[in-house]
Amino acid sequence: MKKRLTKAQRVLFGAAAVCVLAGAAFGLLLRGYLTTALAFFGTAAVLCFFGALAPKKTPGARRARWAMAAALLVGLGCFLAAEVPVLRDARSDEDVSAPYLIVCGAGVNGSEPSLSMVERLRAAEDWLAAQPEGVAILSGSQGRGEDLSEARAMYVWLTGRGVDPDRLILEEQADNSRENIANSLAIIAQRGGDPAGRVAILSSDYHLHRLRTMAQRQGCQPVMVAARSTWASLFVNYAVREAAAMWKLWLLGT
Repeated sequence: MKKRLTKAQRVLFGAAAVCVLAGAAFGLLLRGYLTTALAFFGTAAVLCFFGALAPKKTPGARRARWAMAAALLVGLGCFLAAEVPVLRDARSDEDVSAPYLIVCGAGVNGSEPSLSMVERLRAAEDWLAAQPEGVAILSGSQGRGEDLSEARAMYVWLTGRGVDPDRLILEEQADNSRENIANSLAIIAQRGGDPAGRVAILSSDYHLHRLRTMAQRQGCQPVMVAARSTWASLFVNYAVREAAAMWKLWLLGT
């Protein structure tokens, strides 16, 4: 005879099923929400773990529950250690004046800028209008599914909006954030600028803390310019991902 589930098990397994459905919806039906989907799947796994052990009163089951609870607390602490500074720095600095602005690329859908790229380009357009002597370095290589480099896509968008092409420099070799900064600083040095001086760096708001850390490690004095995220759900998704990216940077340097 099959054992009936306890009330606690029904609640835990029911919540796990909801999380699995939500994770599948975010992962399969929506683009760019992989982190959110993984968070739902991970939550479902934890709920199933506690659900399976809920009716068991043995010392081994109690130890397993305590071990899982301790691991979750440690994980939460590690997450907050990275996430708090990510959220704290998700805004522009008060003074964003600088001779150069590095604009970090984002995805291109064929030849059309993605939402994240458009948000960054609008912020770059505002910066260029406020800094009439400033020059923007548009940084980003061509990736899978992109008909042109991210730098070229940004150049086309900005010049199409009336920005003087002479104020735009293309850097089309960078494949990641570290290279966005390193390659752009090399261009500044080649042009006779000071790569160790004040340099403005523009990206999505959730991305700024990691970029600031990278830029400081590369020896410049970064001034952060935020492109505000249009959708709160995407901000949360990518801000959570940034916590993992910060731990990768701290542990591996990349």
